[in-house]
Amino acid sequence: MTILDIEEFKNRKEEFPRFEELLHGLGSIRYCKAEVYEHFLVGTLRIPQKNEQRRPLFSFAFYMTKQELFLIEDTGDIRRFAKKMEKRIQSTTTPDQSLLLIMELMIENDILYLSHLEKEMEDMEEELSHGIPHDFFQRLTGYRRKLSELNAYYEQLGGIGDLMQAHHSLVAEQNEEQWERFDHRTERLQNHVRFLRENVIQLRELYQSKQDAQQNKIMCILTVVTTLFLPLTLLTGWYGMNFAYMPELHWKYGYLAVFLLAVLIVTMEIVYYKKKKIL
Repeated sequence: MTILDIEEFKNRKEEFPRFEELLHGLGSIRYCKAEVYEHFLVGTLRIPQKNEQRRPLFSFAFYMTKQELFLIEDTGDIRRFAKKMEKRIQSTTTPDQSLLLIMELMIENDILYLSHLEKEMEDMEEELSHGIPHDFFQRLTGYRRKLSELNAYYEQLGGIGDLMQAHHSLVAEQNEEQWERFDHRTERLQNHVRFLRENVIQLRELYQSKQDAQQNKIMCILTVVTTLFLPLTLLTGWYGMNFAYMPELHWKYGYLAVFLLAVLIVTMEIVYYKKKKIL
């Protein structure tokens, strides 16, 4: 396995048929892909962060023949990664096995990360049972975006695995079963991500139902208050007409009578609402 930076690759570009496609893709690697030509394979790998960040953990291109695997990058991350995993990489005997090992290392602990996400979403569901956290929707949106990214990532890795199984000329016979296992592993990870995405949808529906219930409660309180004071509004409107021959206007106890009538009306309404379990 040979690691090249972009400048080294450009200096040696004549050694690589269809190098233009690699150079074009190196500028902005946005997904994992691979294309098979007559005697070689070219592609890109974009490994997402296992956290909330959108910046990729690694992104690089690869060029593989039956005899050699070249990794092309511009950040130095792959060199550091290869040095860290030097013993494991040196144990590989064929280029496709080296590529397979790198791809396996990129998803080695993903099941633990997905389990961690699942636990966090369970905690969010528990939080909802006690109230609506102020940042709940923002956190839920972050999970949705991350899971969408991971779903696409595993689907693309599975596509590369299918491609390698379909082109035996570039895969050593002893590695065919390993590529098949890798394909099944990415499929299981993708299924786990789909399950978590369904959880996100359910959490969003639960959040929305909580919001609706809260708004309905507020509207119910406003409706009850409005209804309570509606008879009083009628009463004040009636006595606010100031006709000359309204006897209560000049009655000594007129104000007290109207006050007691208002209290009686409100009390009767409250008793009625409580009996009907509206309050």
